Amino acid sequence: MSLDEALGMWAEAAQDMVSAGLSQAADMRYNCADLCNQAAEKALQAVYVLKHDARAPYDHNLRSLGELVGAPPDVLTDLDALTPYHPSIFLDTHAAEEADDAIDAETIDDLLKRARGVLRWARPFVLAAY
Repeated sequence: MSLDEALGMWAEAAQDMVSAGLSQAADMRYNCADLCNQAAEKALQAVYVLKHDARAPYDHNLRSLGELVGAPPDVLTDLDALTPYHPSIFLDTHAAEEADDAIDAETIDDLLKRARGVLRWARPFVLAAY
């Protein structure tokens, strides 16, 4: 693991946020929610790699990952809101063909805001290392 690895993860997180916005515009709500979850995970992993020179063990619970990197309570709250949209969690209780209908537009707005908040918190750690 290295700075290059962390920067690569950060770039993927940023790309996921762009893709989430495109998914929102296309009314692909579950895809947007999943991408918000992925963006947060990758941003946290980038911070973890910078601190530990290895990827964090991860079980799709974003709060646990946030705690490993020392995220503050407001970020942990955002992570709690994003966690249920990981496919291994969400698609256990929702049929894939009905996933978009299970999420309303207000929830998507909220998830995008929360994912952006996670990236805003993580950004100084990643950019300072660069």
